[in-house]
Amino acid sequence: MRIIDEFDIGEIKVTVFKMNEKISIKFEYLLLEQIYKFRDGSGVDDVKDVKMFCSDETMKRINNIFNIMTSNKSESLMGMVSSDIIDEFDTIF
Repeated sequence: MRIIDEFDIGEIKVTVFKMNEKISIKFEYLLLEQIYKFRDGSGVDDVKDVKMFCSDETMKRINNIFNIMTSNKSESLMGMVSSDIIDEFDTIF
């Protein structure tokens, strides 16, 4: 797998990979990633196609997914912290 392009769209880093008959587009925001994979002939075959794929509408949807991922991560971590706090204390009868 080799990197064929990298660019930023706002706060999102976009990395384009090529391997065999596939293009992969990795979107990174903070410590989160989304990866979209395309086989040759699927409409995304080169960097020009990748940039067309990254339309304003597509990027809005990708941002929405990152927002959901961020929320899920935060809520899960908060659940872990609150259950750890409860487990630290002895049960009083």
